[in-house]
Amino acid sequence: MRVRPFFWLLLLATSIGVIMLAVNYQPRLPAYIAVQMQSEHLQVHNTSDLLLHVMDTQGLPIDQAAIVSKARMTNMDMSSPDCHVIPLGDGRYQINMELTMAGPWSITIQTRANGFAPQEHTLMVNVV
Repeated sequence: MRVRPFFWLLLLATSIGVIMLAVNYQPRLPAYIAVQMQSEHLQVHNTSDLLLHVMDTQGLPIDQAAIVSKARMTNMDMSSPDCHVIPLGDGRYQINMELTMAGPWSITIQTRANGFAPQEHTLMVNVV
């Protein structure tokens, strides 16, 4: 019995395709965000600090994550001028922001890290 060259080429192309897929495909694991507020009450025109813990599913810290934070009022078109993210190491990050007006605020935190699925967490706070 003789196998035609077309089938050998088909087998070779399929094998190369499967190997390339296995090399290039990397599943994205979920990451967990734990947010802790430094003070119980957020005050107008004072720097508000949020402490983040970013970890994987096994509880190991994720360093070098890209974190973006945005704060905006929920009842009017106003946002915080700037939010600074300070990496503290060991998967901990500190977000400093100044909330300029009393009332309800929505703070959205987005995290991205290599090998992990992007995460988004929203906090609803009331500033006095």
